[in-house]
Amino acid sequence: MESEAENLVEVKPQTRLTGFIDSVIPSELNTGAKLFLTGAVVNGISNGAYNSILQLYLIALGFTAGDLGTIFLFNPLTCAILAIPCGILADRYGKGKMIALGLVAVTFGVFGMLVAKSLWVFGLIFAMFGVSNATSTVMMPLYSSFYKKPDMEKGMGLYGLINISAMSLGSLTGYIPAYMISKLAFTELSAYKTVIVVASILFVLQYFFYLAASRGLEEKLSEGFSFKLKSWRPVLKFSALTLSLNVAGAILFSFFPYYVNQKFGIASAGLGTLFFISNLTQAASKGVAAGIAKKLGNMKSIVAGIALSAIFFFLMPLSPSFGILSLFYVLRSGTRFMSDPIITSLFLKSLSEDEMSTANSIRMIAMNGSGAVSAMIGGFLLENVGLDSPAYIGAALTLVLAGLYPVLLSKEIKEASEA
Repeated sequence: MESEAENLVEVKPQTRLTGFIDSVIPSELNTGAKLFLTGAVVNGISNGAYNSILQLYLIALGFTAGDLGTIFLFNPLTCAILAIPCGILADRYGKGKMIALGLVAVTFGVFGMLVAKSLWVFGLIFAMFGVSNATSTVMMPLYSSFYKKPDMEKGMGLYGLINISAMSLGSLTGYIPAYMISKLAFTELSAYKTVIVVASILFVLQYFFYLAASRGLEEKLSEGFSFKLKSWRPVLKFSALTLSLNVAGAILFSFFPYYVNQKFGIASAGLGTLFFISNLTQAASKGVAAGIAKKLGNMKSIVAGIALSAIFFFLMPLSPSFGILSLFYVLRSGTRFMSDPIITSLFLKSLSEDEMSTANSIRMIAMNGSGAVSAMIGGFLLENVGLDSPAYIGAALTLVLAGLYPVLLSKEIKEASEA
């Protein structure tokens, strides 16, 4: 009895805070995961700055919505062409080499952007971003390798929470150009460019953390160059759904700074506030995704999030003011991206270890292919149909897709729950 008493461990009652932490933080968090998540912080800050400033910088250079669509097309198009070759090479030679190639490409891209002025030079620069995005097909397979399968949803949710929270901080840079213009006598163009310089340095810096995370990684490499996938059925289903859902949103949101600028005359400061609040909401929704999936089930949490986002999406163009539109924008972001960690986890669990990068490259093509398609469609709709037309079309397509997820992914969800 005495020995049994000595082995007893006092169990402390779980508070709401500790319960939330347990639902977000994986049971094991090794050095590789910590380095990768540090890179995710740097990525989030730099992307937040780009999202607030880049389109306004291009508008200040004199580019139109059609020009922006052409420039942005080069990134996803290049990525779509190179993603599968990069995935095959990564499975054959290792993820670290692809990350190093991405570092070279993104370095040329971000610093070239600082001197570019013509449409086609910007197109070439965004093609370099496409190269770096193609090499990023290794990122989620690399990150997932730091976790055991039961912790995968938490790992993906934690990444989303950290990355998007950092993006929220980065979006606050939207206030900086307004201050520089009003208080420091900067021109609009020079103020935007100054912020982009800092964001560009951070964008390059993130790759050094990813490289450090990949060192010493034990990988099961393929023995040759093959595009024959054992898990081709789930790859095609996930990729088709990803493509469609991304197009539904991106036909408006890839032009969102332009959209609100034309609709309400909003400049970078207003966008910075909106992106900050929206990204915090999105970060929180990704952070609690694993907990919600545990209570509702993977299927119900995916469908509920996407369906609710479609409703808020539809209400955005009906908004009489930027304040009301901002409310629906935040609600749409929080509900739409809540399901992303669950979908990504299900996708990675359905793959064989030695073909993860190749399989993920196909989904990357869907992600970036959606950017190419939506850039063309969105630019056309904005200039030729109406400013609100992308919102109505995107909302309708999102609602349809909410019903297709349980139809197409029922087998994958069942297998993941049994694993």
